[in-house]
Amino acid sequence: MKRMMVAVLITIGLCFAGSAHAGWGTCAGCHNGTMAPGKDQFLAKFKTVDAMVKAAQATTNPMMAKMKQDTEGLKAAAAELGLKPE
Repeated sequence: MKRMMVAVLITIGLCFAGSAHAGWGTCAGCHNGTMAPGKDQFLAKFKTVDAMVKAAQATTNPMMAKMKQDTEGLKAAAAELGLKPE
């Protein structure tokens, strides 16, 4: 339980600090395949940068509230994953 609480606090901190450090490295803390869909799941689901950005901005998950506003950061993360620009 204590480990889970520490992980949640770290995750929240990473999400709020995320817009200052755009790219997949910001996302990878949560999007590790356990807490949220991981890299392989993104690559299977999305083919373009725009598709991933639209999906990220459409999510209702409160953990993504701050990240949804950082369109450039989301685009950078998608590009780092190797998704194609549309």
